[in-house]
Parts: sequence; C-alpha cells; structure tokens
Amino acid sequence: MKASIIKITILILFVLVCNQSLAQNRNTVSGTIKDEKTGEALLGANVYLKGTHIGNTANENGVYSVTQIPSGRWTVVCSMLNYIKQEREINFSGDTKQTIDFLLKNDELTFSEVVITATRNEALVTSISVATEVLTTAKLAESNAKNVGEALSSIGGLLIKSYGALGSLESISLRGSTDSQVLILIDGQRLNNAQQASVDLSTIPIDLIERIEVVKGGHAALYGSDAVGGVINVITKSMAKKNILNYRANGTFGSFNSRVYDASIGQGINAFDYFVSYNRTQSDGNFEYTNLKGIKTNLINADTKSDNIFLKAGYSFLDNSRLSAFHKYRQSDNGSPGSIDYPNLTARSKTINNHSSITYEGLTFGPVAFNLNSYMIRNEYRYINPESWSGVEESIYNSKALGVLLQIFTDLNEYGLLSYGYEFRKDDLESKRFVLNKEVPFIGNHVRNVSSFYFQNDWSYNIDQLWKLTVVPAVRLDSYPEEGIGSQFSPKVGITLSHNDEWRGSIRGNIGRVFRAPTYNDLYWPEDAWTVGNPNLRPEKGITYDFGFILQFISMGSWSIEATYFASKLEDLILWASTTAKWTPTNVANASITGLESKVTWRGFENLIKVQASYTNMSAKDDSKNLSTSGKYLIYRPTDKFDFLFNVNYGIASLNLFYNYVGKRFHDADNKIELDSYSLINANIGVTPNLFGVNFNLRLEVNNLGDKELQMTKGSPVPGREIRFSIGLGGSISGLN
Repeated sequence: MKASIIKITILILFVLVCNQSLAQNRNTVSGTIKDEKTGEALLGANVYLKGTHIGNTANENGVYSVTQIPSGRWTVVCSMLNYIKQEREINFSGDTKQTIDFLLKNDELTFSEVVITATRNEALVTSISVATEVLTTAKLAESNAKNVGEALSSIGGLLIKSYGALGSLESISLRGSTDSQVLILIDGQRLNNAQQASVDLSTIPIDLIERIEVVKGGHAALYGSDAVGGVINVITKSMAKKNILNYRANGTFGSFNSRVYDASIGQGINAFDYFVSYNRTQSDGNFEYTNLKGIKTNLINADTKSDNIFLKAGYSFLDNSRLSAFHKYRQSDNGSPGSIDYPNLTARSKTINNHSSITYEGLTFGPVAFNLNSYMIRNEYRYINPESWSGVEESIYNSKALGVLLQIFTDLNEYGLLSYGYEFRKDDLESKRFVLNKEVPFIGNHVRNVSSFYFQNDWSYNIDQLWKLTVVPAVRLDSYPEEGIGSQFSPKVGITLSHNDEWRGSIRGNIGRVFRAPTYNDLYWPEDAWTVGNPNLRPEKGITYDFGFILQFISMGSWSIEATYFASKLEDLILWASTTAKWTPTNVANASITGLESKVTWRGFENLIKVQASYTNMSAKDDSKNLSTSGKYLIYRPTDKFDFLFNVNYGIASLNLFYNYVGKRFHDADNKIELDSYSLINANIGVTPNLFGVNFNLRLEVNNLGDKELQMTKGSPVPGREIRFSIGLGGSISGLN
C-alpha cells in the first residue's frame, strides 16, 4: 500500500515538472472586475477560457491575471455568484498581452448556486438536468448544525435517522433508498467502503466544510456503486488565491453535558495557502425516555467523545494549475447502549480514522485539461461487548482504501465538452473476532480491486439568445473481481431546456441504470448456528428516472420554485431472511418507488426575510413475488415529509425557525409494526457584533422545542427538549503577505 502511494506521488510530481517545462504559451489576459453599480472590487470573481479549466480569480482589489493561454481564438468568461455572466471573444497569438476590464451587473437572483458534483464540471443549479441542493457556509450557519447529519435534516426528499443525542449514529435515506444506496463523498472521494457501504454522517464536523452538494437520483454513470438514491459531496474549505488570514474559535455547551469545541485558521500567502481545523465533540447522552415498562429513566452507556483534526495546503502555479493535499484524522470512543428492547450497559465502540489525499488539477495542453487525484483511507474499528450471550466479545475491523482518479476534459467546441476518466479503488479488510479471548471464525481478510472508466459529453445548442438545449449522455463501466458481480455497465442521459435572462429556469429530465455491489458483510459473514453469508450474491440493480422544472425570478422579492417527479424500479435487492433454519442474504427483494418533490423559496425586504417550504410525497413498496410482503411499504420510508424554514437577518441579529414533519412508516417488511408520524420544531437566535475588529457570535438554540418523546427508528429514542448555547469569535487579517 505504501509503495503504491509513493508511486502515485512520484507520478503526480513527474507530470507537474513536465508541465512546467513544456508550457511554452506566453499569452496573457488581465484586468479588473468591479460591480457595475457601486464600483466595488469583486473579490473571488472567476475569469476563465470557455470549455477549459484555464482561469483565475480576482484578488481583494478586483485584479485578475490569466497566463499561459494557448494561441487561438477563445471566449473569455467572467462570472460570479449573483452576477450576470459576461463573455468576450479574443484572439491570442505568439506572445500576446491583452487587458479586459469587466463591470458585472447584479442579477438579484440569490438562489443560483454553482455546483460541480452533478456533472463533475462547474454549472448553475438551474442549468443542469438533475435536482441539486447546496448548503453553503451561510446556510450551515443558519442551521447551527454541528455535523453533516444535522445539516441535511431539512432537505426535501431526504430523511436523516438519528439514534440518540449529539454524536450518535446518523444514517440517511434519499428518495426511498437505504443508507447504503446513498454515496457519500469528501472532495469527490468515496467514503462508502466495501465492508458495509453505509456512512455515519455524525462523524463529519461542520467546521471544515465550505459547502455540501446534494445530488438527487441515480448517478451510477459517473460514480458507480451505491449512487442509487443520490450523491452527497462534502467540499472542504480552502484559502486558494485569497491573500488574507481567517481565524475562528467556537464553543457550544448544551443539555446532557454536550460540548463542542471548534477552532480553525487559514491563510493565502500569494501562491501558497493552508487551512487547519480542530473539533472536539462530546456528550453524556443520558437523556430521559420511557422504557418498555412505562417508567421514565435515563439512557445509560450512550456517551460519545471524538477528536477531529483537518489539515489542508495547496500551491497555485503560474500556469493556473494547482497542487493540493489534505489529511483528516478522527478518533472516537462511544458507548453502545443497544435498543430499549435489549439495552446494553457496558458495550463500547472505538474508531481511529486517517484520510490522506493529494491532487494536481488544471494541467492543460490546448483544449485538453487533466486532473489527477489519489487518496488513502485507513479505518480501525473495535467493538467490545462484555454482555454478549457467549461471554466477553471483541470484534476488530481494519479497513484500508486506496483510490486513484484521472479526469480528462476536452473542449470539442460545437460538439460539447467531453469528460472522461479512469478510476481505481482497492478495498482491503482485515477482521478478527474474539470470544473470551479466543479467536473464532469471522469475516476474515478480503481485497476488492475495482477498475472503472467513465465518459460524459456536455453538449449544448443555443436556440436563441435566451434559450439553450443541453443533452448530457454518460456511461460508466465498473469491473469487480467477484464472479457474481463481474462488470457493471451504467448508462444515463440527462436533458435540459434552460432559460437565462431576467428570469432563470429549466425543464429537465434524466433516465439511467444504477447498481449497488454486495458488501463483505453480505458475502462473507461466517457461518454459525444462526447466520451465514452468501458469496454468490449478485449486485442490486435497477432503472431510475425523473423529470421536473426549476424557476427563479424577481417579483416582490426573489423566488425559486421547483418540482420533480421521480421513480425507480429496483431488482435483486439483498435481503437477509431465514432459510433452512439460518439467516442468510439472498437477491429476493424488488422495489417500486415513485414520488413528487416540491420546494418554494422566497427572499425579500432586501434579504431581511427568507422563507422556504419543501414537501415530498412518496410511495416506496415491495415489488417482489412474496405474497406476504408484495405491495407492502418498504421499512422506514415515510409517505410524507414536510420541511419549513423561516429566517430573519436584521443587522447583527438573526432568527431561524425550522419545522420538520415525517409521516408514518413501518418497522417490518409485512407492515405489522407501525411507527407514528412526528413533527419537530428547532429554533435558534443569535447576534454577531463586531468589537475591536473581531466578529463575535452568540447563539441560543433549542431543539425539539415541544419536548416530544419519539423514536425515529424502533428501539432508539432521541432526546426531548435540548438547549445549546454557542459563543465564538472570528475575523480576517489582510496585508500579511
């Protein structure tokens, strides 16, 4: 593994050196970027050559410079969020130096975020074929969330299942999927591993996050296995090309002795930048609940404690290419209280996770651009259960993942922007189980090498100056070593008819094939008196499609309205069931899922007030030939979910109110055990005064305002009313370079 990482690093550095020595283009364009109305310099505005990754951003004075431009005729694009994009045609030849100044006009449409996950290219949410939501830094601050699970809880069509107080397990369902059918990424790198596929969202703290992109619907054509219900991409903070120092420190103190400490510092120093953050999250988790005897009691052995360190650094070269690396470290020690049906007073789970990455992006040769990324994830997990029926039991999982991704972008002019690449992923698991200090049969040691190729063409046709037709065909081939999985072919096509002027919007649709490979737990679980794995499992597979619209306009405020109908037909779903007196997984389950998502957002009174309402109606049913379950609802897929947000920002003060309703759902496949619907109200109020050049942040938060006792999953109660108080400070210092 170490030798592979060294080879990949040498390859990246070799390509880097070659690029610096071969780059002979000396064409340059530079100038200033300002607000047309105020004349204010626009820090962070982007200037790039259309159809390429050649570009740069404006500094704090609005000055930009794009160098090493290949000779030829190019379209120079200047863009910035909430401003109308401008384009200029220009010829470069030999050693050309040209000046272009841009005056950008604010379009007042405050909802059009730029995303990259949906197509692996930058695009507005109104111009892509898939429904995508973005949680920006501002939105994360509004929610006062402490981890990714808390932040995602108010997104329509998405259900977060919490298993306790702050720091406890949080899993996800998106458009009727299981948690293992949602792909979780950090900076485009897969977190789902071959052992169990699902990801605990409580393990990713907010402080290191720039934004979160939620891409809904099947996306196997770009990302392979697990992207059945959608893709969540967590994008980390960066200080690239920001000649400034940012610092932040925050402490949160709450019910059940919950405490969260965050601190971060980041700086851009000309071409070099770095960002460092630390997070400590801990809670006793001993909230009150009603046990099976109807007696109020406190949850025992539900404490959590974790430490998280994130380091990121990068260097931007004169040809606009960039070398960057990060390391993420996490250590946790949590109690495992079991369910209220079978409580466990002493079991513990301990984790050490290391995630390292190195990326070189923006290597260009004419109309061709290259990105190269490699990463390694090491996860050590121990579960100790002194209360096991057979005696003291200890399970150890040591998993390693090595990933390499080469992306190539080729501008085909009128034939579109072609994206293609190769991805390699090696998942390595070593596992052991001890009972009374004696080793017993377990999952064992396994290695899975997966090679993948993908192709996508983003082709557009301008019908006139306002309307544009975009067709995005994509296909991916994944090759697995297991005979039962083999090669998986995943095609997809998306179509968008978009409008971009005083009002912005699109009509969009997608259809594609999806799949999920069986995990090591499914394939190799050891045989005992009750269970046995099935090495002959086939992958889950199916077809997903959706169509809908998004519309953004100005009328007594800024509006965004969108609706999407979605459906999926899934086959060979893996179900653990009792056969021949043992529980074993087989490909016996099918599912038919249909639904309608809708969302309305309004912002008015000069962004003083924001209101957002999301509603999802869904039917997720068993479609198998099993007479006892056919036509029944799939477990933990509610038919209704409604989310409401009310936000007020006035001067230094802000008020945020969140309402969530989740309809009835079933705990068992034959729909005999039903969990009641529930609604939650969370609220927070804060002030952010600036004293002596330092921004202070004081915030009071109340979750589950109605103090309702409920279970999102049967047997796992969640806290009643919870109060948190946060105090923090932060700021920026310029002129240090």
